[in-house]
Amino acid sequence: MKQPSQLTRLIWDFYRENEAELQQLRPLGQCKVYRRWGVLHIQCMNQDIADAVKSSPSLIQEPVVLMRLAHQIKISVKNTTVAVFDVNWDTIIA
Repeated sequence: MKQPSQLTRLIWDFYRENEAELQQLRPLGQCKVYRRWGVLHIQCMNQDIADAVKSSPSLIQEPVVLMRLAHQIKISVKNTTVAVFDVNWDTIIA
């Protein structure tokens, strides 16, 4: 398997001192993660991985907000969008 993307490693690094949350985000390493036009795209290989990733949206949202990576998170499987989360800057920062 190839190396996780720089964005994936950045999100993992955010939780490096919290092993439980880091383990919840491990499936992210099996996805293609990239940014485009203010959207963080997470392309998963199958539905099981997508379900694992989208089960913890706040764990992905918090580092995305604090590092100002995107305004929206989109999770897809085989070019079909399965979840979209708006990044709520006010709620997490407040």
